[in-house]
Amino acid sequence: MTLASAGHPPPIMRLPGSGTRPLEVPPGPVLGIDADADFPVTEVPLRPGFMLTCCTDGLIETPGVDLDDSIAALTGHLAQADDSDLDALIDTLVAATGAHRQRTDDVALLVLHFLGQR
Repeated sequence: MTLASAGHPPPIMRLPGSGTRPLEVPPGPVLGIDADADFPVTEVPLRPGFMLTCCTDGLIETPGVDLDDSIAALTGHLAQADDSDLDALIDTLVAATGAHRQRTDDVALLVLHFLGQR
């Protein structure tokens, strides 16, 4: 898989037996600023059980809370989440990041779970 970033929080990778961690994806410029911009790419091998979570900062940013702490918290929630039902997993992650609070920014969450070839 090839990934690029336009300044969003790092995607979080979960691998069976290897743990859960944010991926280092060098950020490019915000989309729309420079039509000729180059975006650095990061390649990640897909293995059965691989899970990748991508989100906008609106999901995890909270005034007065360090962004690195928020990323670490989301990483911990993903590490503990049951992956048998992605809808329920997404609901769990959204709830864990403060679904009850007023959001001040857009929220987007994408979860990819690669089961392997059939």
